[in-house]
Amino acid sequence: MNRSSTGLARLLLVAVLISAGCQGYRDGSSRTVGEFADDVGIQSRVKLALINDEEIKGLRINTEVKRGVVTLHGRVGSHAQKQRALDLAGSVKGVERVEDRLTVVTE
Repeated sequence: MNRSSTGLARLLLVAVLISAGCQGYRDGSSRTVGEFADDVGIQSRVKLALINDEEIKGLRINTEVKRGVVTLHGRVGSHAQKQRALDLAGSVKGVERVEDRLTVVTE
């Protein structure tokens, strides 16, 4: 990983942590501190896996995690990329299930 991708990964990790901190207010549900911390860790690992994948380069894919359930939102260029993103997310330790909200957009 070169310096620019390392910096990008750190920036994304900070963004994930900040957005995850507001998640309880958005959906009105409550999670234990442990569940919240687990979800933040899972979300970070999923996003980094998507970004580091040469085929996906997950910048156009948003992730949400609640109690181990990962939801992927965003756009991908093909059905193969969509399946790759779903498989990558599902392979991350701690992921219980992956919900697909991805859109295939061929440009």
